[in-house]
Amino acid sequence: MRHWVGKPVIMYCGVRPYTIMKGVLRKWDSSTRIAVIGHQEIAVPFRDIVFIKALAPRERALPPVLHSIGYIMRERQQFDNAVYFKSAVSVWKDDQLLAFNTTIVSHTKGTVTLQDGQNLLKGTHLFVVRSLRG
Repeated sequence: MRHWVGKPVIMYCGVRPYTIMKGVLRKWDSSTRIAVIGHQEIAVPFRDIVFIKALAPRERALPPVLHSIGYIMRERQQFDNAVYFKSAVSVWKDDQLLAFNTTIVSHTKGTVTLQDGQNLLKGTHLFVVRSLRG
């Protein structure tokens, strides 16, 4: 089983229903009969392991999450990226929130078109974008 060391795996342990552990197999120690898995380095006795298989790439990834902090878009490139990546945007006018978690469909030098069809002026509104993490 040493060929799994350093690779993302899914480990089934115990009896049905199995306890399932996902992560990188950190260590396979034949002398102490323990396998160590994950970034928390959980030690699992060999007797508890039913089987191990490779973790598929789509099973490894965490779902994308919005960053908790946004930034105010001012440059053309920022608006272009928000359109291209369909980023979550909040729209403010003074201290009033006009749109939350919307997307920008298009923009020109002075206006922005939101997904619901609203055309807003760049000069009188603040557009706060939150990028995806992951």
